[in-house]
Amino acid sequence: MDVQPLPPEVLEKLVQNGKIYREAKAAGDYALAEAQLLASWDAFPEPKHSWDSSESVTKTIAGYYIERKNFSAAETWVKELFKCDPLPSDPKPYLLLGKIYYESGRHELAAQNLIKAYEMGGRRGYASEDPKYLKFALDQIKKASK
Repeated sequence: MDVQPLPPEVLEKLVQNGKIYREAKAAGDYALAEAQLLASWDAFPEPKHSWDSSESVTKTIAGYYIERKNFSAAETWVKELFKCDPLPSDPKPYLLLGKIYYESGRHELAAQNLIKAYEMGGRRGYASEDPKYLKFALDQIKKASK
């Protein structure tokens, strides 16, 4: 899928929403933070998945819901992320799915996705993540090779 740069007025709206989102989140105003994230996505013209910022916004929204432990919403947003046609070598979508499944107790699905993320990006894909996810993936790889 060919991605296009966002129109300047939409990009400006994203910057404004992002600033309010970060401030609201830091202040513990999660309702406002969530509203700003969703307003950012709503600002995208159709087709929403074909813009250069579509992938980063959907990753941010999914990550927000993972942090808030709203795994159903997080899973929905990772599915939106896959509609953005992420780079074939990007482990992040699989890492996000793996985290969702791990944290919600669906360990078989967590293993599938965390292993795929590891196969795609090695340890570097896990660099900014809680080490428990990499440990889980490596343990599952060892278990499968026995």
